This record gives sequence, structure tokens and C-alpha cells, in this order.
Amino acid sequence: MQFADAVRAIAAVLSSQGVVFLIVFLLFYLGVVLPAVWSRRSHRRHAAARILELMLSQLLLALRVLVSPFRR
Repeated sequence: MQFADAVRAIAAVLSSQGVVFLIVFLLFYLGVVLPAVWSRRSHRRHAAARILELMLSQLLLALRVLVSPFRR
């Protein structure tokens, strides 16, 4: 339960500071999403797509941890 509390605390800090969220989002978008879509080189597209898949799976896992206490 301590891990879930820590994740909730981090989420509260990030949600209260919209600027931090915006910076993280822009870095994620510029560093992962755009290369996955617009790169001319296939190995860059594949590498960026793998990183994007990994990050999205970790995000879904974190969301499950955050939501699970409310489903009981």
C-alpha cells in the first residue's frame, strides 16, 4: 500500500503543477512520438515505436495501481 500512496502523492504534485506536466508531455512527444511517425529511417521508427510501446504499457500499469483501491 505504501507504493500506491507514493504514486498518488506524485500524481497529486504533477497535477497541481501544470507546467511540469506540459514539459514532460512535450519532451515525450518530441522525443518518442514524432520519431516513431516521421523518421525516414526504418530502424529509427522501429526503435521509437518500441520505446513508445514500453512507455505506454508502464503508464497503463501505473494507472491500474492508482485506480485499483477505488474499485473495491
